[in-house]
Amino acid sequence: MKIKKLAALMMTVVLAAGLAACGNSGDGKSGEDAKSPGGSSGESGDSGEDKKGNGDVIEIKLPTYKAGENVGAVFFLPQVERFNKQYEGQYQITIEEVPQAGYADKIKQLAQQNQLPVLVHAPGSGGIDAQWFKQVVLENDMAYDLTEFAEAHPETDQNWIPDSKDFCTVDGKLICCPLSVLKPVGLYYNSSMYSADKDIRDMTVDEFIESLGDNKLAFQTAENGWTTALMLTDLIANEEGGADLLNNSAADKLWDYNDPAFVNGVAKLQKMLQENASSNTVGAAYADAANAFMSKSAAIICNGSWMASEFAEGSEDKWSNDFKGSDVKATIYPGNIAIANPKMYGDFWVSNNASDEEKEVAEAFLAFCNSQEEVEALLLAEGGTAPQLTYSDEFKEELKKDPILFQLSESMNDDTTYCVGLGDVFPSSVADTEFGKLLPKLIDNSLTPEQFCQELTKKAEDAKQ
Repeated sequence: MKIKKLAALMMTVVLAAGLAACGNSGDGKSGEDAKSPGGSSGESGDSGEDKKGNGDVIEIKLPTYKAGENVGAVFFLPQVERFNKQYEGQYQITIEEVPQAGYADKIKQLAQQNQLPVLVHAPGSGGIDAQWFKQVVLENDMAYDLTEFAEAHPETDQNWIPDSKDFCTVDGKLICCPLSVLKPVGLYYNSSMYSADKDIRDMTVDEFIESLGDNKLAFQTAENGWTTALMLTDLIANEEGGADLLNNSAADKLWDYNDPAFVNGVAKLQKMLQENASSNTVGAAYADAANAFMSKSAAIICNGSWMASEFAEGSEDKWSNDFKGSDVKATIYPGNIAIANPKMYGDFWVSNNASDEEKEVAEAFLAFCNSQEEVEALLLAEGGTAPQLTYSDEFKEELKKDPILFQLSESMNDDTTYCVGLGDVFPSSVADTEFGKLLPKLIDNSLTPEQFCQELTKKAEDAKQ
């Protein structure tokens, strides 16, 4: 899929400190319970109930994994606080912290009990898989139709990415809030360790591998194998028919990995894992991969724009072995590939069993989150582009303050191919667990590339059961 360069849309300044990425499109691990905006966490059995304990204030509980130490909490919790402040005396959202590993099971259990919370994270986040969403939520009419909401809020509707809105429209119903922000994922390299005659973007895969020499990449096999999966996405996308294979599988997932483009991509990944992987790759979680890069044990890491804050002044406590954030440069992948998927769900859907008052709060929150001010705040905090937005002058001034994200923005041009990542095409169990578990067998030659793809296909078939 080709997309013309979005004029005046630039990767943005990351102001939130301490962000770290993880497997599904930027989600991280949830840590210990943290203080929640609007109150402390509680049981979710009454998460669908509104409360009017404070006069006429309508209160809803929002179970979320974007709390505690989860990377998403850095922006999301203050956003909820801003909403509560803006609608003080009218609406109140109380956060209930749920560990990311248990979020999907919790939501599925609540769905069985007909006690869904008013707002639910969209498929593709928090372990919620699209297959369950379609077979359970949509088939049982559990998702509230947001069509009338869109019509009543044209200022919100106009900020949504058209491809995402089309994707979120099923049988004429807008069953999920669409995306306003797209976050193309590229890579970072340490210019004090790695240099080449031309931009990585302009290299073929073979040229890139040859240019590595003895330099290492910060790969990982634990968790969802995030950084490794990003590189494999590029390797597949550079094979004949590979980009189409991935892009055409975003809606209904890819279940068979025996296509030559996939096998050939895995073969090249195997070579890179065996010759150019950081020494801690086997068993490495995301934090280990990030540490390898910021301790100069690896010269390159594949990751999203949200990592840029790790290289800014004030993040020196994360650096070691003479690493300097000023040495970090950003670009996209060999073959002029950027990883992004506009044809996907946004952040939330609304439960159809919510009361009218609860839906009123939910709609107000969705309008708030998709307002120009909040979209620009999100871009400044986590990076990305908002294709439908005309940026404010104040926002443009802030954009000038982060050279790394400017580099990432400028690396995309009219010929850039945008390709969905493996995390968007794998069923959730394969993306979250099985892919990473099989990678060590690829490294030690227990599996050939062909066998690796066969085993991965079996795991996907098991996920259908």
